[in-house]
Amino acid sequence: MQKIFFIQPPRYKGKIFHAEPLLPRCAGIPAKASYLQPPIGLAYTAAYIMRERNVAAQIIDAQAEDLTLEETAEKAKDADFVIISASLPAIESNLELCKQIKTLNKDIKIGLIGTYASFFHKKLIKNSAIDFVVRGEPEIPLVNILDFFNEKRFDLSGLTLKHNGKIIVGPKAKLIENLDSLPFAARELLNYKKYYDILIKGKKLDFVISARGCPFRCNFCAARAYSKKYRARSAGNVLSEVREIQEEFGHDDITFFDDTFTINKRRILEICEGLKGLSINWRCLSRVDTVDREMLEKMYAAGCYQIKFGVESGSQRMLDRMGKGIKLSDVKKVFKICNEIGIETVAFFILGYPGETKRSAEKTIRFAEILDADFASFNLFTPLPGSPVFPNFEHLDEWSLYDFGSFSFCSIPTEELKEIATKAYKRFYLRPAYAYGRIKKMGFRRFLVQNIKFWLMREGVLAEKIFGKR
Repeated sequence: MQKIFFIQPPRYKGKIFHAEPLLPRCAGIPAKASYLQPPIGLAYTAAYIMRERNVAAQIIDAQAEDLTLEETAEKAKDADFVIISASLPAIESNLELCKQIKTLNKDIKIGLIGTYASFFHKKLIKNSAIDFVVRGEPEIPLVNILDFFNEKRFDLSGLTLKHNGKIIVGPKAKLIENLDSLPFAARELLNYKKYYDILIKGKKLDFVISARGCPFRCNFCAARAYSKKYRARSAGNVLSEVREIQEEFGHDDITFFDDTFTINKRRILEICEGLKGLSINWRCLSRVDTVDREMLEKMYAAGCYQIKFGVESGSQRMLDRMGKGIKLSDVKKVFKICNEIGIETVAFFILGYPGETKRSAEKTIRFAEILDADFASFNLFTPLPGSPVFPNFEHLDEWSLYDFGSFSFCSIPTEELKEIATKAYKRFYLRPAYAYGRIKKMGFRRFLVQNIKFWLMREGVLAEKIFGKR
C-alpha cells in the first residue's frame, strides 16, 4: 500500500503563521499565538484520497509538533507521495523543505497545494524538488496524479507537472458540485491535544467546512481564486458531521470555517434547528449584509456564541475602494443586535489598503472604539495572489513582499503604518469601557481566566509549564 503524507510546514520565522494573536499586542511586543488550529483542509482532502484509492495517509503538522525543517523532512522521507500545503510568505521555507525531503529520498513524488501554489504554479514547477503542483481544489487532481504516476490513467486535469523532462500544464479540473458526496474530515489523523484557542467557550475545539466558493467581490480577498461559484453542503450533511465530532471525538466547540457561513438563510435556520439539542458551542465567520435579527436570534439559541465579521475600515470611502459592498450604518446595526442578543463579535480591520491616509486610518480606529465589538484585529494590507487587486502588484515579483505586515502599499511609510496598527490595538483594548463591557457580558470569572491565559502565553516559558509545549 502506498503512503501519502500531507504536511503542514514548520513555523515561518518562528511564528505560527496561520494563527497570529487576536488579543491585544498592546505593549508592542509580539505575543505567543492565542490559538493554533488544526489543518482541517488537509484532513478533508486525506479522507477523500483514502476513500477513492487504496493508500495509507498521514498528516504531519510541523507547527503543532514544533518541528524544524530538518525534523519534518526526516519524518516524511519514507512516503511515496508528499503533499505540502504551501503558503505565503513562507514559500521559500516550503521549497527548502521540499529540497531536504528530496535529498533524503529522491524517489518521493512531491507536490504543492493551496491558493498560492495554484496561482504561482508555472513558477513553482521549475523548482527541481517539485514534481507537481495542484491547481484549485485538490481532491480530483490528487487522485489524477496518483493514477498518472501509477500508470493507471492519463487525466491531468488540475495539474501542472514534470514528465520526461517537460513541463505539462493540464486543463482546469471540474468543480465538485455535490459537496455532500465528500467524506467527513479524517480527524483520526490529527493530534487534537496540540490544538488550542483561549477564546473558545467549550473545552475541545474543532472545525467544519460546510461550503466552498464565494459570491462576493472584495478587491483584497483571494477567496474566489479557487472558485467563484458558491456551493454548500446540505443542513443534514453538516449536522451528521457535527454529531460525529461530538460522539466519536468528544469535541464540544466548533468553528464553521466557511469564508461566509451565513450566505443561505434557509440553510442556516435548518442547521440551527438541528443544533439545538446537541449542546454544542459554535462560532462562524460572516458579513453584516448576510444576517438579520431573526437569524442571529436563532443562531444564539442554537449555541452560537461568537461571530467574526470583516468590517475592514471605518471609512466609507475606503470600504468602497475595497469593493466590500457594505455600509458603516449596517455594521453598527448588526453589532448592536449581536450585543443585545449576547453573541460575541470580532471585528477584522485592514490598515494600509491603497488609498489609505492617516485620516482614514484614524477613522477606522475611532469606528472600532465606538462599535463595541468584543475583539478587534487590525491587519496591514498585503496584496494576495488571486485577489482582484493583485494585478496592480504583479510586477513586484519577490516572495518577501508577502511577509504580511512588513510593507506599506499606500502613501503612509511602512514604519509609521506599523505604529498606527500598534496604536489601534492600544486604544481599543486599554479603554476602561472595554474591560467593563467584557466583564458585564461574559462574567468576571471567564474574563479573568481568559486574560490570565493570554498573559501567561506572552511569557512563553511559564505558559509551556502550565499548558504544555505548543
